[in-house]
Amino acid sequence: MLTFATKAFSKTTTILVAVLFCVIILKISDPWAVRILRHNTFDTFQKISPNQKETQQIVLVEIDEKSLKAKGQWPWQRNILADLADKILQQSPRALAIDIVFPEPDRTSPSLILENNPTLAQQLKTHEHDFPSYDDTLANVLNGHPVILGMATGYGTDQRAPIETTTSIRMHGGDVRPTLPRFNYVLRNIEQLETVTTQGVNNLAAERDGIIRQLPLLYNVNGAIIPSFEIETLRIANNANEIELTTENNKLESIRLNSFDLTMSNRGKPWIYFSKSSDYTKVSANDTLTGAIDDTLFKDKIVILGVTALGIADYTLTPVGSSLSGLAIHAQALDNMLTDTLLTRPSSFFWLELGYLLLIGILFLVVHKRHGALEVTVTFAILCWTTVLLSSGIFAFRTELFDPSLPLILTLIMFMISVSTGFVMEQARRREEARIAAQKEREKEARIRKLQNELLHTIGKSSVQKLSSSIAHELNQPLAAIYNFTNAAKKILDRDNIDQETVKPVLEKILKQADRGNEILRTIRDAAETGKTNLSPLDINKIIIEEIELLNDSGLGKEVRIHTDLSPEITDGTANEIQLHQVLLNLIRNAKQATEEIDRTDHEILISTCENPKGMIEVAVSDTGPGLIEDQKKDLFKPFFTTKEQGTGLGLAISRSIIEAWGGNLWVEDNNKGGATFKFTLPLNN
Repeated sequence: MLTFATKAFSKTTTILVAVLFCVIILKISDPWAVRILRHNTFDTFQKISPNQKETQQIVLVEIDEKSLKAKGQWPWQRNILADLADKILQQSPRALAIDIVFPEPDRTSPSLILENNPTLAQQLKTHEHDFPSYDDTLANVLNGHPVILGMATGYGTDQRAPIETTTSIRMHGGDVRPTLPRFNYVLRNIEQLETVTTQGVNNLAAERDGIIRQLPLLYNVNGAIIPSFEIETLRIANNANEIELTTENNKLESIRLNSFDLTMSNRGKPWIYFSKSSDYTKVSANDTLTGAIDDTLFKDKIVILGVTALGIADYTLTPVGSSLSGLAIHAQALDNMLTDTLLTRPSSFFWLELGYLLLIGILFLVVHKRHGALEVTVTFAILCWTTVLLSSGIFAFRTELFDPSLPLILTLIMFMISVSTGFVMEQARRREEARIAAQKEREKEARIRKLQNELLHTIGKSSVQKLSSSIAHELNQPLAAIYNFTNAAKKILDRDNIDQETVKPVLEKILKQADRGNEILRTIRDAAETGKTNLSPLDINKIIIEEIELLNDSGLGKEVRIHTDLSPEITDGTANEIQLHQVLLNLIRNAKQATEEIDRTDHEILISTCENPKGMIEVAVSDTGPGLIEDQKKDLFKPFFTTKEQGTGLGLAISRSIIEAWGGNLWVEDNNKGGATFKFTLPLNN
């Protein structure tokens, strides 16, 4: 057995080393499954602690459903956009970033309509009037103002970048272009708009799982560096004539825009730090066109204009779980840059995470070799908490992304393997101890079996005694009634003149009590065999009256007065008729015996019925006896507990079990006449 444990230990060490090697290979190769696991982990960080910092420098102008309803379907005529841009630029914003691409002329321009319709142009030739071009109208409005237009990489057929963009980049250090996202084509704006504005790439690329996480700040289009929509907006807002890039080892380190400095990592593709609900100032394009806004709303602000109407705008899922329009995502990315809250993942983190994996593996191998399962468990807990606190702390205090996913997986796998081996070794030790102590255990088992047989014998005797007492207690009532009715019949027969009409009711009552005794036995037998009792709808008031008549016939009613207060409004209850008679007889006889303990002339028993607030029938039997003390109330319903010298202690215990089997309850209370009131509830017949 010990040899087996040694082999198992050696084999486990080999498995641990193999697992560590496999995880390191996964880390280096970085397949898509590992990347998506890492991304989801970073998403969790943002869900737990979303971005709380927001600048007040951004205003969003939304072409929303309200605007489309007022101005018509999208795309609008360029003269409407010109009017909208003019309303915004009149307030002198720091920059107007238009998240729209204009790759084609406006087909609704009057000049273009005439150009495409020679017949109409000939008819209007006599009119001395120049028909406008809406593209020129929009260009004239934008000319001379800090306006940025969007353009899309990877689309269209143009392989050239706008001249304004190609001449505004200056690099310090190595050439950064090989490390930038590369595209062969770009979808540009029409020439009229391109010459009076600057441009930035505004298309957003989600990950394979449909979530937008990272945003390239620069693009390489056939050797030309094109800034992103956000970087170009910041350049214009900071009055920078050029974009200065600082590189190291051909990797982007920082972007400088006049006095604004943006430190970069992760090859110029930072992670957007999303907030769950942004507090940016938002205004509908229609309100801007109609003048229903503050005259200084856009002054010295960065204004982003774009489409947010459902069915037109592209909504993308974010790490915090919400879907945002492209306009809102650009706003959050720009906000991150202004507040210096972009999430970064330095390239050095790869080596730090790789070293951390090696540290975890070596630590587990050492603990597994020199210590037991307890130490391995403690090591597992410490490493898990250290990994979680380290990664979350770096995220919270440095807004940097340290990947805890593979370290946690490695820790869990090595822990499970180590603990499994420990359990195998522990099991081997226990089996050895069990073999040595086998003889003693057999002796103990023999003694236990002997004690069990004695206990079963004792329990059997007790059960038979309890069942016998219960049957005797229940049959005593109908037998006593039969005895009384038989004596009454005998006295009638001893008379000289026998009246059959007088004897017949007495004999019928004797038969009825005999049937009742037989029914009691049948009920006990059915309950013992099936555990069930036959229930039926019963008129509770009628059963109470019948029981009182039976008691009066037996002579109990002559010794004490029985009064009733029966509610005529209650409906039928669900119970077993024979058992209900048993319960009532037990309670009334107990009430009668309680009254005999006090010498007074106004003894009485009151039986009342009503429907309680819980929707159940409530029956109360009150006496004028001495009442009960608290200690008696605690044990009153236990089997064989009695306050009477000749009592069996089974009546109330049986009554409660009967009532509870029907879904009701039986309890005792003090009444205002010094006696006790026993109450029980029955379910209504539904």
